[in-house]
Amino acid sequence: METNHLFKTFGKGSKLTRIETNECVVYTRVSSAKQMDGLSLDVQMKGANEYAERHKLIVREYFGGTYESAAKDERKEFQRMLAYLKKTKYKISKILVYSLERFSRNDNSIWLSMQLRKLGIEIISTTQPIDTTNPAGVMQQKMLFMFGEMDNALRRQKSMAGVKEHLIQGEWVTSPPVGFDVIKHNKERKIVANDLGLTIKKMFYWKAKERMPNVEIQKRLTSYGLNYCLRRIGEILANPFYCGKMVHKALEGEVADGKHEKIVSEAIFLEANNIMAEKKLGLQTKKERTEIALKRFMKCASCNQPMRGYIAKGYEMPYYKCNTPGCKCNRNANEVNNRFAGMLEGFKIDDQYIPLLKEQLFLTFQEHNASLKDNEEMIKRQLTDIRQKLDRLEERFIVEELTADLYHKYKSKFEKEMEEIEEQKANNKIEMSKLEDYITVSLEFACNLREMWALGDYAQRQELQNALFEGGIVYDRKKDECRSTGNNEFITEIARISGNFGIFPTANKKNLMLTSVGAGRA
Repeated sequence: METNHLFKTFGKGSKLTRIETNECVVYTRVSSAKQMDGLSLDVQMKGANEYAERHKLIVREYFGGTYESAAKDERKEFQRMLAYLKKTKYKISKILVYSLERFSRNDNSIWLSMQLRKLGIEIISTTQPIDTTNPAGVMQQKMLFMFGEMDNALRRQKSMAGVKEHLIQGEWVTSPPVGFDVIKHNKERKIVANDLGLTIKKMFYWKAKERMPNVEIQKRLTSYGLNYCLRRIGEILANPFYCGKMVHKALEGEVADGKHEKIVSEAIFLEANNIMAEKKLGLQTKKERTEIALKRFMKCASCNQPMRGYIAKGYEMPYYKCNTPGCKCNRNANEVNNRFAGMLEGFKIDDQYIPLLKEQLFLTFQEHNASLKDNEEMIKRQLTDIRQKLDRLEERFIVEELTADLYHKYKSKFEKEMEEIEEQKANNKIEMSKLEDYITVSLEFACNLREMWALGDYAQRQELQNALFEGGIVYDRKKDECRSTGNNEFITEIARISGNFGIFPTANKKNLMLTSVGAGRA
């Protein structure tokens, strides 16, 4: 014991230390220019400054102040903030945001918050107080990120469903490509060719009939006053919209007939693209095989290199193989798939515990919502302040201290501010009806992991794998087993709770009290 200090150089790992300072930065944003015209940014800034003042924090820099989509991490202000955090001389320990949805709503949000946490920086929501110094708080924050991402996916799904229906009916819902104009005729929206469309029609004939290279088309277009790059010319010639056909992501690879005016015939378009009915020219894409869906996702336990998948010629037998010379990690893919499916079985939830798990998760989030009451007081004060300003404004107008123009100008401003705060107040809480749906979907997902993977195609298997194991898996040839390097914490925690329920006697399960939250549903 007395000599233990001499062996510290041989120790493994290190104690995680959390550097707590009173220095922070503020990040504000809205999703659209329309919101920026309102007072949403002012509300966010005011909330952040009040939070900093209450907690005696020093704001070293402000970022955002404009509209940027939280679904993309390419945001300029967002990237500027990350660069600042890495280079600044100040010891920044907090990023203040109005709500976690304002920070990020894509599938990188959990990873990004983890990377910032490694730098000693925590994301603090001024309206969603969560203590991320303990595992429970970190999990709550991750679940809020997940709900934000799921909400985005649901909105996208609804939006794309509407777009798809319009496309099937032959109606192009977005701006048409170059060469077309949108006009209204008898209150009906129509897409017609314009003067530029006539020049584009010539481009197709040059290509189809004269076999003119794109470089020569580019030169000829200059005489028409058009300076198109080669890439732009290629995009125009490869767009079937000009022959009356519509392609769109919402159509999921299918093609729809449009009601818009055609610039060229289908035959000219196909001829311009060297596509004949009896022969196809161009690159052939190789279809991925479902049996080897773990390739590149799975690494060799010996050399930590991604394993590739292939089908043995003559036998049609799938294999996984490590390409490292001398490693000799080669295994029948069906056997490895069985090992992976067995690993998924460990995350399976017994469906008899679903009612208890639903109650557990619902109450956990209900308890979190209860902690938002403190922030509601701040919002109430803001609303009271605006109402008093409106009353004072009306009094000054009545006694003719203000002109009608000034009265209406400031009345409109204050009403917009009130509307923005009311909207933020409504978004400050998770809707319980939505929450129950999210929990139900998550539990159904967790109950059938093995079956979902076994029945999925290549893309579906890949999507499920990446959702469950963010860092991929490794395959140990000597032990003939699959191991995970990092699990989805939400699914893992649900499976753990389900396992805990299993230790209770059958007679007690119906009366089981969920002591982790201390109370039942109100």
